[in-house]
Amino acid sequence: MWLYRMSILFLAIGRAFSAEAQSPVLQANAVVGKSMTLVYDININTDKTSAGIEETYNGGTKTVLLKDDKLRIRLVSLMRINSMYFLKTGTALHKVLITKESGQRKYKYSLTPSEWKFYNAKYDSIAYSFTEDSLSILGYNCKKVILSLKNGTEEVTAYYSPQLSPLDKYAEPMFAGIPGLVLRYEHTENQGTISFTASKLSFDEIDELIFAEPTKGYKQKKYEPTSR
Repeated sequence: MWLYRMSILFLAIGRAFSAEAQSPVLQANAVVGKSMTLVYDININTDKTSAGIEETYNGGTKTVLLKDDKLRIRLVSLMRINSMYFLKTGTALHKVLITKESGQRKYKYSLTPSEWKFYNAKYDSIAYSFTEDSLSILGYNCKKVILSLKNGTEEVTAYYSPQLSPLDKYAEPMFAGIPGLVLRYEHTENQGTISFTASKLSFDEIDELIFAEPTKGYKQKKYEPTSR
């Protein structure tokens, strides 16, 4: 279950691209849309008596890289390295490219906008409960919101900064109704919790090569949609 949930979190979602966080005073009301690098640290707390393969995600990172209309999300863990590229035509989403970058068997596969929407259908009727609670993350005052899925089996707690513009709705469908950039979120279930906490935020320029679709050494796979 933990491994499945981690894969869902990523698809519904590297230290190699980390940069020092800039002053929140200088970045107040910053508009996400030029260049941004946001790094989340992943932490797993579980009550299980023995560690499973899913615990290899503990201590990993999730990095969001943004430049103009280019967006890449990269997940780095002891187990593997994956990336997700959001490719646009004009202002519209053209395709989502998923890649496995680690190991000898590298591969990639693409989702059309309709396939991506189908994959994330579980978030279509998500409910948001905004609270008065707040938390300081990287110097930003972040407000708390509780997310509940329509199936009633999943709940997420998130903290977002209204000073920072949110990502495009297709990038993080779970956060589509949140008026700011999420800097921390946590899934809780009976086995424990998985949390993503922003540790670095930079608005420095990013090399265009970071967003180039990988080709050499990657096997092209076909995406096979399944019901959720």
